[in-house]
Amino acid sequence: MFMIYKEMWNRRKMIHTLSLQEMKREYAGTVLGAFWGLVNPLMRIAVFWFVFSVGARAGGPVNGAPFIAWLSIGMVAWFLLNDGFKLSQKSFRSKRNIIKNTPFPISILPAVQIAFAFYTHLILLVVMLVITAIGLKSISFYWLQILYYDFAALMLLIGLGAVTAPIVAVSKDFGRFLDTILVFLFWMTPIFWSIENLKGLEQLWFIEYIVKLNPFHYIVQGYRDSVFYQVGFWEQPVYTLYFWGLVFFLLILGNYLYKRMKPIFLDLL
Repeated sequence: MFMIYKEMWNRRKMIHTLSLQEMKREYAGTVLGAFWGLVNPLMRIAVFWFVFSVGARAGGPVNGAPFIAWLSIGMVAWFLLNDGFKLSQKSFRSKRNIIKNTPFPISILPAVQIAFAFYTHLILLVVMLVITAIGLKSISFYWLQILYYDFAALMLLIGLGAVTAPIVAVSKDFGRFLDTILVFLFWMTPIFWSIENLKGLEQLWFIEYIVKLNPFHYIVQGYRDSVFYQVGFWEQPVYTLYFWGLVFFLLILGNYLYKRMKPIFLDLL
C-alpha cells in the first residue's frame, strides 16, 4: 500500500545527501550561501510587519502576544509549508533530465525537495526562536511541541507532494493552478489575522470551521500555541484526529496515483 514511502525510508540517506546538494546548488556562487535562505524570509516578515503595523495601524497584540513575534512565528511555519509544497509538486517536472537520462529512484524526488525546504526552514526557525526568547524574556516546555508540528508538516507535505507531483508532471496547467491555490491559502490561512476575530461574526460562524479544514492552519496555529499560548496538541483531540486522518488519506492517494500515472508521465517528460 505504501510502496513509495517505503522506498523513501530505505533511501533516506540518499534523500539527505541530495537535499544538501540541492542547497549547495541553489546558493552556489553567492557570498552568504545558505544564509540567503534566512535573509529573504526576514525581509518579507519585516515588510509585512511594516504594512500591517505602520501602514494599516493594525499591529496590536494578538491575545497577549506581541504582533511582530506572533506574525514572525506564523510566517516561519508558512514558509516551510509553502516552499515544501511548491518544490515537491514540481519535483518530477523540474528533474525530468535526471528521470530521462539516468536510472534513478524517482519516487524519492518529492522527499528530496521537501528535505531541502526543511533544512532551510531550520536555519530560520532557530534564529526566530532565539529572537523571540530574548524578546519575551522566557521560554517554555511547550516549545518542544514544535518538533511535533514539524513532523506533522513533513508528513503533510509528503502526502501533498505524492498526490500532486505525478499530475503536475502530466499537466503544466495543473501546476499553475496549484500556485494560484497557494496564494489563496496564504491569505486565508490566519497568518496576518487571528481566527478568534471570526467568533464575533454570528452570521458567518461557519467560516471558522472552513478555515480549520485547511491543514496548513493546524501547523501555523500549532506553532503559535506552542510558543505563546502553551496549548498542547493533545488538548485538541478532534482537530488532531482530523488532521492525521487527512494526512493518511493523502498518503494512500499519493501512492495510488504514483503507481497508476508513472508510465504516463515517464512517456510525457
